[in-house]
Amino acid sequence: MPLILVAPLIVFAMLALGVRTRRAAANLAQLAPLSALVGVGLATWARLQKPEPYDGSYEWLNIGTAFSGPAQFQTYIVDIGIRITHLTSILMLCALAISFAVLAWSRVGARGEPSPARYYALLTLLLTSTLGVVASTDLSVLYVFWGAAAAASYLLLSNSWADEASTLGARLALAVPFGSDLALLAGIALLYSRYGQLNLDQLIPQLHGVAGAGPKALATAGILLFAGAAGRLGLFPFHGWLTRASTASAGAHAAVQGLWALMAAGLLYKVLPILAASNTVNPWPLRVVAVTAAVSAVALPLLGLAGMDARRALTAAGIGVSALAVLGFARPLAVAPAAVLLAATALARVGLILAAGSLAAGMRSPLVSEMGEGLRRMPLSLLALPLAAAGLAGAVGAVAGDKLLHWWWVAAYALGLGLGMLALFRVYFLAAHGPLPRRRGFDPNRVRAAPNEVAVPPLLLAAIAVLISIALYSTRFQGYFDRLPHQRPAFAFLALWVGAPLAGALLAAGLFLAARALGGRLTAGAAFAWEGGSGLARRALDRGLVAPFTALIALLEDRALAGGESRLGRAVGDGARILHRRVPLLPVALGVAVVVVVVAGLAAPGVYR
Repeated sequence: MPLILVAPLIVFAMLALGVRTRRAAANLAQLAPLSALVGVGLATWARLQKPEPYDGSYEWLNIGTAFSGPAQFQTYIVDIGIRITHLTSILMLCALAISFAVLAWSRVGARGEPSPARYYALLTLLLTSTLGVVASTDLSVLYVFWGAAAAASYLLLSNSWADEASTLGARLALAVPFGSDLALLAGIALLYSRYGQLNLDQLIPQLHGVAGAGPKALATAGILLFAGAAGRLGLFPFHGWLTRASTASAGAHAAVQGLWALMAAGLLYKVLPILAASNTVNPWPLRVVAVTAAVSAVALPLLGLAGMDARRALTAAGIGVSALAVLGFARPLAVAPAAVLLAATALARVGLILAAGSLAAGMRSPLVSEMGEGLRRMPLSLLALPLAAAGLAGAVGAVAGDKLLHWWWVAAYALGLGLGMLALFRVYFLAAHGPLPRRRGFDPNRVRAAPNEVAVPPLLLAAIAVLISIALYSTRFQGYFDRLPHQRPAFAFLALWVGAPLAGALLAAGLFLAARALGGRLTAGAAFAWEGGSGLARRALDRGLVAPFTALIALLEDRALAGGESRLGRAVGDGARILHRRVPLLPVALGVAVVVVVVAGLAAPGVYR
């Protein structure tokens, strides 16, 4: 089990400190998901027919903090726990599939990316952090991996230093979700201040049995924990850090979207008992989850319809459909299927972004108004779009079911599905069947099909998402993850969940075939309404909150980050030169022996303590 986390960390250290050439970095980066796959595969095979989890615990911190007071606050103990269950297995396997696909795509698609060793090292660190968040059993350890993933995401999106738009998007990727990360930390701290425990196995049984820990504190902690997941998942109003990052490398953008969705799924699955425990006396935590997800499911596809940038539109629509999976978390009996559905949407979203990156590179423009004839010129890249759309929306009906509490649940699911598919298939029809205009410096006849190394990974991810979506309609498959009885939705509801995305796709086809000019005017009108309706609020938000953070981040980049990287590089170079020098063996061995003896003597009982 330690192989799952230790092996990718070792590969990250090797990439960060020892590898400099592009081909060597790409080859070595493949070793991280491969070695982790060995550990995940062995643990999954061991638990395949056994419902009990497979746990491993390794002590990390054991610090005495007090000599009086409640016993749970006298010692701060943190164990690195790794738990393999049926659900965490599929989440980790999805993370490994995303990593393999992004690394394979990047060998050709990110060939022009600067600093390849840094790029592949950060991809490896992001994968390691995802595995740590999914497998951890302690909230403090989870937050350590969460913070490492946040730093890796920012550095990965800002890898193209020379591109001003990409740098601005990366700064937003650090500034916008900063508040949600603080909310997650505040929720964890609030739980520890009330219960003195962060290990989930020991925390959850104490939720109603500790004096002084009232329902208000529990509800507040639950809302703060959900805010952390919502910010990184990109739900409204935190979506800007993902939609504005579309100018970064498609591989980096896709990895950040997909892996953060898996981390959010793991976090929500772990902390939902906290939200459900407070629901008995305070229904606000689950209401916040439901309302936030429903608003995001409707608003973000509309944002995707109000723009011409393909990757931004696909990102907004993907977040909107993923929000429907989050909406499933508001139903406590559908938590495990909702987590699996969120994993399927993560795979599909990565496929969408990688395919859109290939199209933008082949047609020399990210705008759908300047794309066309893709089905004839770049067929594999175009086919990934409808296949990924099917993977996104295919299993929403299995999670929505037919036992909804309020009518607006039905409206949110149906409207979100329809608008999401309308936004996705609008990009598909314009890029696949529209005319490819000639532009200055661009000859349409020079567009060629993308290489298989770039075209196949999005197709494979989309196909896996479709398979998971189909399997989720099996009640036996749903029960495999939570050992609870599940029922198939009634035929009327099943027809609604299948008909809503089909209606969105057919509406996109109708607007393209019969009223392309009307569709263009609707898009322009939506963009104008969005700019006019939210322009004042966004400008105030930019001036009051985003601008100060981006200024601090710019100072961090110019002073601390650039200087720190140069000093680290000089230190590594100096170390390599020192290692190449010949030194007398006997004096060095004697010096090391003296240091070891002194340290051991000071650490012995009665000397230092």
